[in-house]
Amino acid sequence: MSLTQKSEVCGLVLTLLFAVNLSQAQGPNPLPRHPGDVIKYEINFDGSNANTVKTVTASLNLNGSQPKDQTYGFVVNFGTPQPVSPSPTNTFVVEMTVPPNVSSGNYVLNVSARTDEHGNIGYGEGSGFDVPAIHIENSKTFTAPSISVKPLP
Repeated sequence: MSLTQKSEVCGLVLTLLFAVNLSQAQGPNPLPRHPGDVIKYEINFDGSNANTVKTVTASLNLNGSQPKDQTYGFVVNFGTPQPVSPSPTNTFVVEMTVPPNVSSGNYVLNVSARTDEHGNIGYGEGSGFDVPAIHIENSKTFTAPSISVKPLP
């Protein structure tokens, strides 16, 4: 292989390495979720009182405002249909189905843990865990009809 060919190959390899490094630095962009999709989380508690958690519930809540064409009849939060009990390894697996009437946007996770002696303990994004927001896209929209009203004699 000639020096020119080696130089071209080296340049190509460096370009590929730079492209791979740049794509990893930007991080993965998770695909948006849509109505009907199931979103799952595995939840574990640590510490001396971790075994006191009997059940958990979870919800996803819109972070920001609703799109203007998704305010009437659209929901901005949804969650587990019922409390979830732990597995034998004290792991909680929660599942939430994206409802058909959910507003589009970024949703953040909230978790509520129930203990027998100390009631419910609430955990939100940044207070005990850090998971990326879930981006939900819903193509359904509704714009309220305009109205006019006139007083009659």
